[in-house]
Amino acid sequence: MRIFVIPVTRGRWALHCHPINAVPTRLTKWAATASEKWGKWAAYPRDTWRGRIYTYGESLMDRIPFHEYFLKEIPTRSEGAMVSKVDIVTPALLGSSEVIGELRRLAQRQIPYHGKWMKLSCYMLPVSSLFTLVPVVPNFPFFYNLFRVYSHYKARHGAQHLLHLLDSGSFEVVADSELSQWYQGAMLPQVSTPDASTVGSDSRVRTPGYSSIGQSEASDDERTLEDGCPLLEDPVLVTDNDVSRMAAYFQLPAFEPAIRRARHQIVADLSKPAN
Repeated sequence: MRIFVIPVTRGRWALHCHPINAVPTRLTKWAATASEKWGKWAAYPRDTWRGRIYTYGESLMDRIPFHEYFLKEIPTRSEGAMVSKVDIVTPALLGSSEVIGELRRLAQRQIPYHGKWMKLSCYMLPVSSLFTLVPVVPNFPFFYNLFRVYSHYKARHGAQHLLHLLDSGSFEVVADSELSQWYQGAMLPQVSTPDASTVGSDSRVRTPGYSSIGQSEASDDERTLEDGCPLLEDPVLVTDNDVSRMAAYFQLPAFEPAIRRARHQIVADLSKPAN
């Protein structure tokens, strides 16, 4: 099993777990079947009722914190019975103790959180079951509550398994050389080091080593951040294009949507005005 720690800023990281040899249970098989059926609704035109429901449902799922998606990717103890070791893949700019400490704090924090909300979602199931107003229309509030019960259950047990692996020492922090070069700028030859004569001439020029932020491909969320203190104090290190390139390098289909979702949530959080 591999866990990828991708710094979006120096202090905010996107996370993705790629399980290996995980044994799916009946519950995870049922969830996979339900997810496959839900995905087929993407084919419906957006101006139909199915298309509108799918669009709204996806917007709700995008609001779920990326930490929850990450913990759901970690197999439960029953699913991951064959998992004896986890490789934690990071760039060299992150220290091993820093990464392990943050993952342990995340697991310890999320176990009671998801336990609480799993129970609350269960309590809401009888209430949401009353929303069947039209027999021919599925009861979407009930199904969404059911999804949240499963999601909190899976995230809670994933956090427990992660904590078990960390406490038992069944991990190795791997500083991936290519990923480290990415953050050092070696994989982005188009970014050149600015000299003293050019630093003051263009406010968008940045010292290389942190992906391609500040170049012409910067997205709207990065330009929005550029006007405030968050970007100056904790610069965004990767763009969506960088995430796509990393996914191609690691050759993991689930890597890109997971890291992209996390990146968008982190950038959106940084762009909020300070209180």
